[in-house]
Amino acid sequence: MLASVLVLAGASLPAAQSTGRPPAAQAPPLPPLSMTCPMHPDVVESKAGSCPLCKMNLVPVRLDASWMCPVHAVVVEPQAGSCRLCGRSLVPVVVALSWTCRGEVNAEFLEPGVCRDGSPRIGKRTLRPHGNHNPQHGGQFFMAPDTWHHLEGTLPRDRLFRLHVYDDYARSLPPAALAAMNGRVVTRQRFDAATRTTIEEQAFTLKPSSDGKSLEATIARAALPASVSVKVRFKAEAPEYRFDFTFRELTREPVGPKAASARPSTPAATPATAAAPAESETLATPPPGTMGEMIAELRKRRLEIDGLIKKGDYGSVWVPAFQAKDLAVALEPHVAHLGVRERGTAEPALADVVRTAWLLDAVGDTGNGEDVARAFSAFDAAVSRLLEAFDPVP
Repeated sequence: MLASVLVLAGASLPAAQSTGRPPAAQAPPLPPLSMTCPMHPDVVESKAGSCPLCKMNLVPVRLDASWMCPVHAVVVEPQAGSCRLCGRSLVPVVVALSWTCRGEVNAEFLEPGVCRDGSPRIGKRTLRPHGNHNPQHGGQFFMAPDTWHHLEGTLPRDRLFRLHVYDDYARSLPPAALAAMNGRVVTRQRFDAATRTTIEEQAFTLKPSSDGKSLEATIARAALPASVSVKVRFKAEAPEYRFDFTFRELTREPVGPKAASARPSTPAATPATAAAPAESETLATPPPGTMGEMIAELRKRRLEIDGLIKKGDYGSVWVPAFQAKDLAVALEPHVAHLGVRERGTAEPALADVVRTAWLLDAVGDTGNGEDVARAFSAFDAAVSRLLEAFDPVP
């Protein structure tokens, strides 16, 4: 896609001039411009303004879905395929599209075009922070609440839990950073209603692996599917974060070409249109046309989310959550046909379904089961109110 854009930008000819060659195909449309914070790239808005975190002015960016080699990050392609260096299947990521010119210092453009010397601008795809949430070792991948650390938990063999820790570009942290962490794997715990605290009944300390590339713990033998909680401090003065992992089978290291199933990361802070190219390739068909069909589909999405949460598959919750969000938006024009009382319920419920769907996406990425449960409770309540307004029949 990018190559065709550059060719057309640099070599268009007047219609009256014939070259003897068939006309070039029309360039595909560029992804829309969005606004992002220079300091907090997870903040993405659809219009100009200031960052809600640091108050800096937002700057324009053009986001797109691309495919990257899980081993060689320099290999970024506009379409799915295999890595030209190692043959492994490319994984989906989110990149920033830009164009530059050879020999021009600090020349960065958001559109294709022509350089000062008449040559076409050179397109490039740059991996965004949080643009790669794909597990690299066959495990479950989560983003920490600090929005910088990312973790992947694996169960490569019975009684061995392994934790891989990455930065915001999904690059493995050095051994010194891992050694500074303090964490444990909790395999059995209970909530004490009297003290309203969680009591850990069985926990195992995480220690650096022999090669220094991960943290490991020898845990108690457990039948599959197995659920464990990881509680970790990235530094001594940092807060402790909790991540809940569920393994239905032992994890396996990807070997050779393998179909990618993970999604590109979408910035969780703001419901932005910029993420649409990545999501549109993953989500199912557009919402059905009739009000009754949309209500039926919304019920299905709620059940699907509930099922994923019960299985501990938090990383997959975003798909039906976003589908439910789209269904709620598609139902908005039908609000005008409701009675006055029903409209009073439906309008705020629509906004709450959209808001809580984004919240489910955000907390699903962090892997904290308690946060996911609370987010689903709010989503479930919003959907119930919306369905009651449109269709009082349970």
